[in-house]
Amino acid sequence: MFFSRIANLVTVLITSEAIADECKIGNEKFCGLIDDAHEANGEGIKLMNGALDGKGKKTLELADDFVTAVLEAREKQVIAALKIALEEELNAYVRVKGECSALDGSYSKPCDDVLFSVGYVIAGLIEAIVEVLPDGERKTKVDKLISDLISYMLDVPESEYRDKLHDTGKQVLEII
Repeated sequence: MFFSRIANLVTVLITSEAIADECKIGNEKFCGLIDDAHEANGEGIKLMNGALDGKGKKTLELADDFVTAVLEAREKQVIAALKIALEEELNAYVRVKGECSALDGSYSKPCDDVLFSVGYVIAGLIEAIVEVLPDGERKTKVDKLISDLISYMLDVPESEYRDKLHDTGKQVLEII
């Protein structure tokens, strides 16, 4: 048991290092955000078993492919790659949430955990967008959305916050 945990930890560390090495943008914070997003998607995907192993899982796997593709993007392509990754992650959120709402209560914990992971990725992608957006009006608008979201986060249940995060993600797509 102990050996398998060590082996898993080593695998995660090697994979994380490999992903960081693949990042074409020389911004360490940006690369870390994308790496974290990929890991969170992986955690969510692992939880999608049984009745959760359907179109939502496939949509989330596809979204994660676009998240990892951001690492391959050059500076001139990175905003476009982030936009696609965010669009796909938002689609995955809607799909997974819809599938979860159709299931009985026995899946509420795994659904909450998966939706938390997807929400974490959405937040990370928005933060990554701010990290690489040039200073200017667009960056200021996205920063304002994030500030509004943070204050909202403290006042509502997690599910409402995730829905607001989804709406914020759509607004970010319109801005960029």
